[in-house]
Amino acid sequence: MFAIYTPNGRSFSGPLEELYHVQKTQLSEQTRSFQELDEFSPLLKKGYSPAPKAIDAYNDAISKTETKELICHAYQIMTYPVAVIADSDPLTAVIKIFTQLAYQEFPIVNSQQQLVGSLSRQQLYEYLLKHGADVDKSSKAKSVADLFLNEHSKIYTAEPVTDIRRIAVLQVRNHLHTIPILENNGKVVGIISRTDIIKAVAIDPPLSLWC
Repeated sequence: MFAIYTPNGRSFSGPLEELYHVQKTQLSEQTRSFQELDEFSPLLKKGYSPAPKAIDAYNDAISKTETKELICHAYQIMTYPVAVIADSDPLTAVIKIFTQLAYQEFPIVNSQQQLVGSLSRQQLYEYLLKHGADVDKSSKAKSVADLFLNEHSKIYTAEPVTDIRRIAVLQVRNHLHTIPILENNGKVVGIISRTDIIKAVAIDPPLSLWC
């Protein structure tokens, strides 16, 4: 299950298919229905098929790791606990957070710890480069909400038990670097970046993502 959060709260909750219906996204005729996710078809190039023997050998290899739990869902690969930014934090505090921590994006929460948006390192750098010397003491004292959130702000989220393939599809189609993982009560319990998915694919077989 996925959701969209804005500074005013949750504006959508439902499966990926409904999310795209709400967005009125026109899917390509070449894109397989999300009801079939045996392979990551929207991202695969056509025209090559491995030999059946190679597929059999691969399946034999991964079947030997029976003691490891299959990686299927968000909660298995998400980063937690999550470092967050408060919507009331001043710009000076935000700059310090990005300086101290290497994450590329942080969820923004309000005083009730409810998600209201996100701030990426790129957004922060673009703001600082744009304003340059104009970032005076008054600007540095302004809150994250004042500087980076507005009525158009929105952030995509997923629940802990969400298929990783669907999260990957959402990230690619919407050019997202991270997706916060929220429980149904709106509490942020983790975050998934593209790096988390790549690590799961590269390091942690057996994997139920592409095979």
